[in-house]
Amino acid sequence: MAGKKRKSLFLIVKPYLFLIPIYLLLVIFKYIPFGMAVQKSFFNWNGGNMNIFIGFQNYLEAFSDKIFLESLLTVFKVLIVYVLIVVTVPLLTAELLFAVKSAKIQYVVRTAFTFPMVVPGVVIILLWKWILAGDTGVLNSILNSVGLSNLVRPWLGNSQTALWSILAIGFPWLGMASLGGMQFLIYFGALQSIPKDLFEAGQLDGANIVKRFIHIDLPMLATQIKLMVTLAIISSLQIFDSIYILTRGGPGTSTMVPAVYLYEQGFTYKRMGYSSALGILLFIIIMILTVLNNKFLKSTDTMD
Repeated sequence: MAGKKRKSLFLIVKPYLFLIPIYLLLVIFKYIPFGMAVQKSFFNWNGGNMNIFIGFQNYLEAFSDKIFLESLLTVFKVLIVYVLIVVTVPLLTAELLFAVKSAKIQYVVRTAFTFPMVVPGVVIILLWKWILAGDTGVLNSILNSVGLSNLVRPWLGNSQTALWSILAIGFPWLGMASLGGMQFLIYFGALQSIPKDLFEAGQLDGANIVKRFIHIDLPMLATQIKLMVTLAIISSLQIFDSIYILTRGGPGTSTMVPAVYLYEQGFTYKRMGYSSALGILLFIIIMILTVLNNKFLKSTDTMD
């Protein structure tokens, strides 16, 4: 009897044993570093021999750090653009493709849109760096060739255009997983999963394409839109690679964002404690915005 109980208990526990390696990796590479960052944010720590407890001084400095505050303003501009992108271009593209009746054409177009997603993001960024280059850039060469020389400028070297040039990378934003490619696939898959009875009922009620989009498609895609907005918030506030590769926060501080700034503070100026405090503040901001998004954006199953 005891042997059967032990065997049944083992069968219950067995599936969870396979999760142990995953949780170990999470603890080692996620939770322990995060805990260390929280601890070191209260220290004047250079990553080596200097480790002096200073309480909340790093946080107080952050709230009076002009560059950090400017970087927050810059990253909120990025956030607004990212959110606008993920709820417009991928959604409208998915709607247009869904309206195509031929399954073969849908497959070809879907593949064409998503194939660039396999290209590493760094390669795409470097390609756009070449396109936006001031002297020999493709964009300026095209402008010169069509007689629009007055529009030629150093796109990444001008404080007025640098940030917007970076945000334009990936246009029309369907070839990057972070800005359109993944969103397009999720929207298109969600459209395909909508019961056809709803479309037929809409046709019987005389709903045209616009009314169908507003009253059927959008409510049924509410969960996906909510998820995409959440991911856009997180990815925008954590933006690093494109800024660092293209401008490193310049010219001046016109494209400085918190992720690049805390990286510089930690690895260039060896202020790891202050860098940790900036990272914790960024984490808190992301958490607040994510909670607000989940609170105010409805999901499909909560709509009336």
